[in-house]
Amino acid sequence: MRIILFDLKKYRILGDVLRGALVLALIWGVINLGAYAYYASDEYVEAMIEASEKRTVIIDAGHGGEDSGAIGVSGVLEKDLNLEIAAELGELFTKEGYAVVYTRTKDKLLYEEHQNIKGIRKISDLKNRCKIAAEYPNSLFVSIHMNSFSNQKYSGLQVYYSPKNEESRNLASSVQTSVKNSLQTENERKIKKGEGMYVLENVDNVAILIECGFLTNPDECEKLSQKEYQKSLSFSIFCGIIEYIEKN
Repeated sequence: MRIILFDLKKYRILGDVLRGALVLALIWGVINLGAYAYYASDEYVEAMIEASEKRTVIIDAGHGGEDSGAIGVSGVLEKDLNLEIAAELGELFTKEGYAVVYTRTKDKLLYEEHQNIKGIRKISDLKNRCKIAAEYPNSLFVSIHMNSFSNQKYSGLQVYYSPKNEESRNLASSVQTSVKNSLQTENERKIKKGEGMYVLENVDNVAILIECGFLTNPDECEKLSQKEYQKSLSFSIFCGIIEYIEKN
């Protein structure tokens, strides 16, 4: 299907007769050629751009570089698992036609050379993640992390949501429910407001932070290190996000 864009404001100098002829010609084209004509105002173009941006998902693999995050009982590092699951999740969205933006694809924190100062690197990293989110204001922001606790018995994925955007709660709920129903049937954890979480408190996007599981739990740590489980977990998260998108 062809989409023909015209802005009739540009043709005011042609006069009423010529503008009328142009309209008749376009109508003839619609009837006889099966083309659809749209008279594109600036507002229409902006709306189309906005609709396109809503199909963007930002995937944020937490930590990186000198910041390992949590360390699993097996010695596995959170930063590495975050990156692996972020890649799996991003691939699913790409296959479905979504634009995917990664905050990082390498093992490094997000700071520039002039920010490479002890005590400044980490806050610069967090601020730069928020800057990326601000560049895509209509996108969903999904941050991937791993949990840890002093008691090894705790396990299960848990989703935190941004206190700045009320829709974030609905997205968090959709992901939590999807994972429980399809992968972690015994998971009774509830979504939580991400108070005290820098990124969630400083982005305006619909945003969630997913603690994918506890690296301090031996069984869960082992599963999270396995590629097949990472794929299953990523797919469950993906389904929850897609369900939210379809409802909205």
